[in-house]
Amino acid sequence: MAKKYYLPLGDKDLGVWLSNLAVGVAALPAAWGTAITGNVASLQNDAAAFNYELLYMEAAEKFFHSCVANKDALLSGPNTGIASVLPVFNPPAGAAPTAVKADIVGRVIPFVQLLKQNTLYTAAIGEILKVIGDEITFDPATAKPTLKLLYTGGHPLVKYNKSHTEGLYLFSMRGSETAFSLLTTITKASYVDARPNLVIGQAETREYMGFYKLGDVQIGLESDVVKITV
Repeated sequence: MAKKYYLPLGDKDLGVWLSNLAVGVAALPAAWGTAITGNVASLQNDAAAFNYELLYMEAAEKFFHSCVANKDALLSGPNTGIASVLPVFNPPAGAAPTAVKADIVGRVIPFVQLLKQNTLYTAAIGEILKVIGDEITFDPATAKPTLKLLYTGGHPLVKYNKSHTEGLYLFSMRGSETAFSLLTTITKASYVDARPNLVIGQAETREYMGFYKLGDVQIGLESDVVKITV
């Protein structure tokens, strides 16, 4: 049966994968040679830098939403008689990791190729290091999309794993709405929800869920609901 590519697509999953690879390679004996064991520090630094960057992005997103809420309060919030205070950015706890050069993926792919060419490499080791992709299975009846949300350019960005389908029926519920309704049909792997808020100047929570589509037919299971405040 065919296998999918071993590198995860999502940032968080990729961060976990990089950390697992660094830990696994560090545990390999010296018999693997310096071409493998000599890269341990580089793998560790790359994993630490990437995962810290993800934490920094989360902190920056929280700071952004705090700034938006503060701006909205300045414009039309209740007058409490207390002067507004600018939000404070809180970076991730702990010291920043060692800085690394760009193109982590461009370094790790040739390393994995070198790893697999080593005479000590086995499929069992490949499974431990997660450098062997999972078998591809697809059942239209049970296929379930995974939605992810980002906030970019002042609008929510909905991303999903397209898998072996032709797209997604994306449903939305926001603000005072009490039921989901079809927002759009997506054929690409992402969608920017550029609608203005129901009440201009007032923050609202937007919730999204979706079903896969094949042709013009809705298939599979409903995705988990994801939400964001804009």
